[in-house]
Amino acid sequence: MTRPDEPSATPTVAVAIPCYNEAAAVGAVVDQFRAAWPSAEIVVIDNNSTDGTGEIAARHGARVVSEPKQGKGFAVRAAFKDLRGRDVVVMVDGDGTYPAEFIGELIAPILEGRAETTVGARRPEPGAGAMSPVRALGNLIIRSAFRLLIGPGSGDLLSGYRAFSRRFVETVPLRSEGFEIETELAVATVARRLPAVEITVPYHPRIAGTESKLRAFRDGRKILTTILREGLRLSSRRVFGLYVVAAAIVCGPLIWFPTTRFLGLALAAIGLAGLLVAKVRQTRALRRETVI
Repeated sequence: MTRPDEPSATPTVAVAIPCYNEAAAVGAVVDQFRAAWPSAEIVVIDNNSTDGTGEIAARHGARVVSEPKQGKGFAVRAAFKDLRGRDVVVMVDGDGTYPAEFIGELIAPILEGRAETTVGARRPEPGAGAMSPVRALGNLIIRSAFRLLIGPGSGDLLSGYRAFSRRFVETVPLRSEGFEIETELAVATVARRLPAVEITVPYHPRIAGTESKLRAFRDGRKILTTILREGLRLSSRRVFGLYVVAAAIVCGPLIWFPTTRFLGLALAAIGLAGLLVAKVRQTRALRRETVI
């Protein structure tokens, strides 16, 4: 792997590291990114850590920004607000799973004007247990739902290793509160037709002493809800068309037989009512945002 040389006319590059209780890893992550791109501004967004994450990050030379609202979405939003005006903002998790030496490959397409955002697509290290089977299955389901309801996106929608141009940071509004933030970033990229580049990067196991804050079923539900909500906002016809197909496959056989006809009609009606309610709520939310 060849890393592009850092240009002589150094652009303003910031590395934002959203963290919640990553004391065991944050010092090493800060050091690795400082070594990989010495001129970068390293900023740790401390999201109410109780284990000294912020203090450790500061001792390793990072600037620490506190975000009192709990959730990764709030932390990323704080990073975007704090780092406006930089040529490139790199976002990376603070658990040591992403390789700092690939930062050059992530920011190069942005500095060259070929992309507004880049995504570090995870390639789990063989046999290292970096990604559990449950997570891998969840990622597949989420990618499939995104493609069906939103459109083609990056191959790794939930990667925590990304880079953004100044334009992206300053013009894309974010609303997510939790782990659905990566999905919202992917939706914004597709909806605004922003050029994006995907870079394959190794994905390592978490540094010993840290643990994932993501809960597969709870956060997976929130992510899928975000995809459905954004799908209704961007392309209601696509969502309702897919519903018709799914209803025909699931409820069609039930409706065909007199003994199960009522059940089939009831299931189809419940599904349609759910979609209509979601659409109404989405429309009202957008109206409130417009008024505000």
